[in-house]
Amino acid sequence: MATPPFHTAHALRQRIADAVCHEKIFPAYQPIVCLQTRAIHGLEVLARWHDPEFGAVPPKDFIPIALQASLLPLLTLNLVRRACAEAGAWPGGFCLAFNVPPSLLQDAPAVRLLLEAMSESSFPLDRICIEMTEDELVEDETTAERAFGYLKSHGIRVSLDDFGTGFSSMVRLSRFGFDELKIDGSLIQRLAIDRESRKVVSAIIGLGHSLEVPVVAECVETEAQADVLRELGCDFAQGWLTGRPMPGDEVARVLAAAPTCAASPASLPLSPYLRQHQLSSLYTNAPVGLAFLDLDMRYAAANMQFARMVGRPLSEIVEAHVQQVYAPDIAAWIVQASRRILDSGDISTVEFRFPGREETFLVVGTRVTDETAQPIGVSVVTIDITDRKRAEEEVRAREALYRAVVELGPNVLWVSDAAGTLTYISPAPQEPEGCTMEARMAAWYARMDATDRLRVRAEWLAAVHARDAFETRFRLRWFDDRWRWVSSRAMPRTAPDGSRSWFGVFTDISRQVELEEQLARLGGGPAAP
Repeated sequence: MATPPFHTAHALRQRIADAVCHEKIFPAYQPIVCLQTRAIHGLEVLARWHDPEFGAVPPKDFIPIALQASLLPLLTLNLVRRACAEAGAWPGGFCLAFNVPPSLLQDAPAVRLLLEAMSESSFPLDRICIEMTEDELVEDETTAERAFGYLKSHGIRVSLDDFGTGFSSMVRLSRFGFDELKIDGSLIQRLAIDRESRKVVSAIIGLGHSLEVPVVAECVETEAQADVLRELGCDFAQGWLTGRPMPGDEVARVLAAAPTCAASPASLPLSPYLRQHQLSSLYTNAPVGLAFLDLDMRYAAANMQFARMVGRPLSEIVEAHVQQVYAPDIAAWIVQASRRILDSGDISTVEFRFPGREETFLVVGTRVTDETAQPIGVSVVTIDITDRKRAEEEVRAREALYRAVVELGPNVLWVSDAAGTLTYISPAPQEPEGCTMEARMAAWYARMDATDRLRVRAEWLAAVHARDAFETRFRLRWFDDRWRWVSSRAMPRTAPDGSRSWFGVFTDISRQVELEEQLARLGGGPAAP
């Protein structure tokens, strides 16, 4: 419920002193969660006031009035004291974060009062974080630096709040030794839809991690924002998506049911800063050519291997347009292929050879997108496959020779186990590449004359049972699709380990059968079966 307009300023001024002095303004707690695990990392302590007449009074209404009445330091001390006392009884290793006004950091006595308020309970000081905005730092840097040093000496951490909208310089960030950066919520609101906002947020996250401090995003309200932040390497999130402010009794129930993570994470996720160094190492040491084409078809990055494959110095490739690197026809092909990858998202794999050169390269292009799936360029991996291509050509030549020998020769080898099951048949001419042994055997059975197939099967099983030599003949549609007479002969062999196998050969005996039939007609011998 908002404060009625006709009561706002005058009525609140009359009631603020009573509310502060009698601690009617109480702490509420908003979760700060780990973006990777959704475990509760901390709780920011927020002031809440429920007036009997006005109802819930928004902080934006009563905080400025308390500041004008010089009551904000007392209000803060009351909140700190009460929040630490309540949190001391809760489970988990979460931290408490407090917004502290500059007036409590202006001199040593005020800072000691703040420390005493924190120390009255059993809540550990090393799990307390003091938040200060950029604008508040500008007021008195020297005093703030002394106060921060004193608090940090007692284990209290210091966070720079609302970062990204004020005037912090790199010198100030280094001088104060902040333990945490909190990204202002205004930068998060358009994160999922605005590329420029993502660039700024990514830069802040990279800056925080380069300083080896975690980064918290404020005002996270949607899963889309959380996804982008997680992809950018942000550590923690705070906002309505992760939890609204709640009273202490509700926090106790939430903490009992939800996981918590340590206030000071032992390790940070891979940040843009670390990713850059990792990528640099990969580019330098990779045994393959690596490059990145941006949307303007310029090489944003490339390594020495890629330059060697292209045949140009690396300095003439990086930041150059493809038209400046290759001959016009090759450049046009690369642009066309890259646009197709960017539009379709398909991974492109092609073999490429530069005119007049012997090397063959396998080029793999992949679309690269940002955190919201918007294309930003093409990643190119180039592998020198010259030796592999030569080996493949040699294998193909040997296979062709072998097939020619098989096609011209009358014999086909086969092997069977002790039970009579064929385990191998040598390849047939014109057999498709990649043909399995099962398919090859099925093709042989299919070529046999149907009547002969049953007879030969019975003879074969009888020979296997008798463990004797085997020989038979049958009709077969040969590789040239002509029916031939084929002889099948086999002998058993016993291996040193006692296992038994049969080794046999199919032989084209069509000419022999033809001669036998001629001899039979002349009365000189039996005809073929």
